[in-house]
Formats: sequence, C-alpha cells, structure tokens
Amino acid sequence: MGGDIGRVDDSSEAMIVAVPFDAVSELETDGLAFPVRIFRGAALEAAVTVGTDAAALVSLLQAPDAVRAFAVWVRTRCRRSGELIELSARSGHRRIHLKVDGHIDPKVIADFLMAAMERENIQE
Repeated sequence: MGGDIGRVDDSSEAMIVAVPFDAVSELETDGLAFPVRIFRGAALEAAVTVGTDAAALVSLLQAPDAVRAFAVWVRTRCRRSGELIELSARSGHRRIHLKVDGHIDPKVIADFLMAAMERENIQE
C-alpha cells in the first residue's frame, strides 16, 4: 500500500472512522489515516466503524486512492485474522452494515465507504 497520498488535516476533507486500537499505527504508517487527537465517544463521532472492538478514532482521507487502499487494508486484515469484520455506517438515525471476509472485492468496501462519506457530507 504505502506511498505518500497526501495528508489532509482539514476535518471537512476527512471522515472519522472507529477502528481497533491495534490498527491505528498501521493505518498511519500506510498513510491511510491519522489519529484524531480529541477522543470522544466513538459510537457518536464515527461515521464508519470497523469491527465490533473499534475504540480508537482516526481520520480517513477522502481521496479516491486512499479509500481504495483502506478497502484493501480491511480485506487484508480479514484474510490475516481469518474472521469476518463488520463495517457499519451512520445514515441519519440508522446504521447500515456490511460484513467483510477475506475474499470480498475491495470495490464493494470502497463503494460502502464512499456512500457513507456522501451521506456524512450531506448531513453537515
């Protein structure tokens, strides 16, 4: 994955994602996300939650390449663990879910994330 895809610190250009604590440094090293310095309730602030043990908040870059790379990262994490990971996203007062395994097409994950970002931007 790697490569410098550009870091965006402007919160209007990033989406808050709740991820497991052990994923934060990996995402930051890969240039896909950076930690949110102000910790608030992950369930309230996160537009997307990755897994049921998600507790750390990161800002995911909205550049198309970053979203695709993050989707590949999610699939790779599933392959390594051998387990399903559930993604959930807010849509108004509802949450939508996508269960991911290690064989899913990253485009499905990327489409889910892009739809979540669009909903997030519409509601602001």
